[in-house]
Amino acid sequence: MKTEKRSKCVVISLVVLFILTVLFLASVNSEEDLRIVGENLLTLSENWTIRYGDYQEQAVSLPVSLDVTPGTAYEASLVLPSVANQMNYILLRSSMQDIVVYLAGQEIYRAEKLETQGITSPIASTWVMFKLPQDFQGETLTLVLKSEVAAFSGHINTVMLGEDSSLVYYVFKQGFSGFIVFLVLFAMGLLAIVFSIFTKSVADNRFLYLGLLVIATSIWILSEAKLLQFFLGNRYIIGGISYLMVPLMGAFFSLYVKETIFVEPQNKRLMQMMAGLYLFLLIASMFLQGWGISAFIETMNIMFIVIFLNIMVFAFLVVSELVKQKNQNATQFFKYMSVLSISVILEGIAFFTNHFDYTSAFLRIGSLVFFGLLLMDSYLYFKRSLQSQKERDLYETLAYKDVLTGGNNRAAFERDFEKLRNKEESFRLVLLDLNELKYINDHFGHGSGDEAIKTLYRMMHNAFMPEGVCYRIGGDEFAILMENTAETVVKRSIIQMRKPLKRAESHVEYPLEVAIGTDVYDAWIWENLTRFYHHVDQKMYADKLEIKKMRQARLALGPNKKAIGSVDAPL
Repeated sequence: MKTEKRSKCVVISLVVLFILTVLFLASVNSEEDLRIVGENLLTLSENWTIRYGDYQEQAVSLPVSLDVTPGTAYEASLVLPSVANQMNYILLRSSMQDIVVYLAGQEIYRAEKLETQGITSPIASTWVMFKLPQDFQGETLTLVLKSEVAAFSGHINTVMLGEDSSLVYYVFKQGFSGFIVFLVLFAMGLLAIVFSIFTKSVADNRFLYLGLLVIATSIWILSEAKLLQFFLGNRYIIGGISYLMVPLMGAFFSLYVKETIFVEPQNKRLMQMMAGLYLFLLIASMFLQGWGISAFIETMNIMFIVIFLNIMVFAFLVVSELVKQKNQNATQFFKYMSVLSISVILEGIAFFTNHFDYTSAFLRIGSLVFFGLLLMDSYLYFKRSLQSQKERDLYETLAYKDVLTGGNNRAAFERDFEKLRNKEESFRLVLLDLNELKYINDHFGHGSGDEAIKTLYRMMHNAFMPEGVCYRIGGDEFAILMENTAETVVKRSIIQMRKPLKRAESHVEYPLEVAIGTDVYDAWIWENLTRFYHHVDQKMYADKLEIKKMRQARLALGPNKKAIGSVDAPL
């Protein structure tokens, strides 16, 4: 143990030393910049002129939020600076706004939500990037914005001027941390789901619900990182996926804690009801958006209220189980939950105070820590479950194993006998009895009797497999169950058993004789399984009597080393 601990410390120390060395060498060689895309851009944040209605203000800094009624147009103007000709692209963030752009009074770009027939598409916050005409330097750039959403009406984001590649790089750089969190969480969730599908060592659905929760959270983080436009251009996905993931996260979270935390049945039912409520809100929000009654962002206010109530109810139930049940799982999860709760509360504060630049920033950190702890806890649970499963498998093996022969015992026979009967299909039962076991034990010792039992079981197994399964169901009693009911098969197997048994008999001083009875079970003929078993047992007993008569006939002809030595010996 000490050696392993010392080796671990050495490896960790070497890894840390390697990382520090690489960072030092990189800092020494930092004069060159070999990046493919440079940062050839300029932030246009100062000296804007703002107008709406009769109001006008100069020297305004962006971003800014104006007190503008939803649906009212407002303008922001700026004289473009003298820059290189290749810096001829404008980039800005449209926060659920329609934007029309003018240069020197001429319209050069328009980004408005198209009116569609049928299902109403959601208002989306998107990146807007367009190319300026030649000789744009010194001309007046005017942005005319309008939003039907109260939270974004009057809001103007920072405007960037630069090369197209630099602006795209800027967007990706801004959301890079969210993209990394998305990749990590998505991989974790996918792994948990795959694990839940293929593992049989976990009795509940914790890995499935946890995986779905993690994936829903990762998609939400990717959307809030403002990077979805890199992958697709569908308005419904860009404008709606964040709002769709929130109730799904709530539903999967409720199902997960139902499976893993609570002991009280009423608490489990309450969490299941919460999951149902989230799914109802999901469907309702999609319906309201589709019919143009209420946008996703408007129903999100209700969603956050439900989330806060859910957190309060969950905390109350956890405390209740801590007091009543001394639930250690609840104690552990409460600690984990405190991390996520703080991040969710901060997200809610940012949302309601219109600080949308911080959206998902708190949850990124909280989610990584929270889901990391949950996955570690689930791994430990799986490890314990696997150990318990191994113990159960061992106990089950011992319960159905005959100690002497190493084969199946009577319990295994009764289990498999019942399974075959429940299939309501025909099967063959073969009963065998090792003749004169008591005589062998009395005259040659119990060791010889045990050896005779093992020899017979081995011969049975070799002769009847794979057509039949062999069992030792008593001291000298054996059975075989065969799904193949053909008479030729059982006769061939009996012959293949008797021949090596006869050869084995020539090497010992006691007889190795076996009585056999067999018949086919048909549910239409045998309504009572006990009667069928007794019927086969009687056939075996008849064979035993026949063998006894043959042995007595041999004794009448003269002594034989395999015959029983005295006339009064038990037959």
